[in-house]
Amino acid sequence: MTHIDLLSVVVVFAAMTVAAGVPALFPRLGIPGVVLEIAAGVLIGPQILGLVHPGPVVTVLSTLGLCVLFLLAGFEVDPDVLKGRPLRLAWRGWALSAVLAGAAGFALAAVGVIEAPLLTGLAMTTTAVGALLPILRDAGRLGPPYGPIVLATGAIGEAAPLIALSLILAGSAGAAGQALILVGFAVGAAAAVMVAARTTHGHLAALVARTMDSSGQLPLRLVMLLMVTLITLSEELRIDLVLGAFVAGAVVRAALPHHQHEALLARLDGLGYGFLIPLFFITSGMRLDVVALVTDLRALAMVPVFAGLMLLVRGLPMLLLAREDLDRPERQALALHAGTQLPLVVAIAAIAVQGGAMPGWQAASLVGGGVLTMLVYPTLGLHRLKR
Repeated sequence: MTHIDLLSVVVVFAAMTVAAGVPALFPRLGIPGVVLEIAAGVLIGPQILGLVHPGPVVTVLSTLGLCVLFLLAGFEVDPDVLKGRPLRLAWRGWALSAVLAGAAGFALAAVGVIEAPLLTGLAMTTTAVGALLPILRDAGRLGPPYGPIVLATGAIGEAAPLIALSLILAGSAGAAGQALILVGFAVGAAAAVMVAARTTHGHLAALVARTMDSSGQLPLRLVMLLMVTLITLSEELRIDLVLGAFVAGAVVRAALPHHQHEALLARLDGLGYGFLIPLFFITSGMRLDVVALVTDLRALAMVPVFAGLMLLVRGLPMLLLAREDLDRPERQALALHAGTQLPLVVAIAAIAVQGGAMPGWQAASLVGGGVLTMLVYPTLGLHRLKR
């Protein structure tokens, strides 16, 4: 048994390394690492090679990876970007996306194609801003006017679905006061961010600056303690744990001076994207019902349908709303980039399946649609920007 466990550990780390090595060695392939991590999980998981099974240890580490993913999402939401015209466009765009996604989800459910229309529609309102950032940065497209608008669109495409997810899960819990608890948690989170913002030049900031490069890595440990504390609190309040992780990221960003953000982000990236987050995506790949995806024609046919709906739901509102701000190729690129989804789709699908709200084949189709958007839309968007 020990030998099997050790072999599983080696296989998982080998899969993580290969998923990071392929884009580094063959950058022209244009395959994002998250896609390779999900594919690696499918390959080594119980449905194909059967080398690794998501046991208790892997599940705990995977959950931590999910939380760090949302911690980074909260940390990367820059209030300096989320203001003025870009913020107004992003919120209006997401509101229209929510209407379109709800209509699409309930229409598909009405004809018996899918289940869990709310969670399915919610997954289609997300945007993979974390995956788009390095692509747009390398292409030099983060400057105005395009950069602030796409960043605000992506940030709202991460924050708003998280809030909506917690509301949906609170409503499904059946407790009359659960929505009030969520509102109280939101008010407390906003207060925590405001209080944290007052410490940017105090003793805590000085302590962080003094210990940032020390071997003890006190700032990183403080962040993880805060994340685990807020996750525990959210679990006690029966609020989804990802909201606690997201709030932790926002509080940490508010508490630190701006010049310390990059240093801490580099350490969080190392812990998250170097170890825990890939484990979440690999474990998600292990749990995908790929057998149903390749044997059920309905599941396979829904992959391009979901990819198309993601572009329609997220892209069409931004294409229409940004007419006064961007020219036509830029608006087309914005639509494609807004419709690029995957990390939150994986997370929402995993939560839906674990809660028994969504069948495995549908989650696999939904994630497959997200993979397709990640492979196609960013490249097409850059081509439109070059014009």
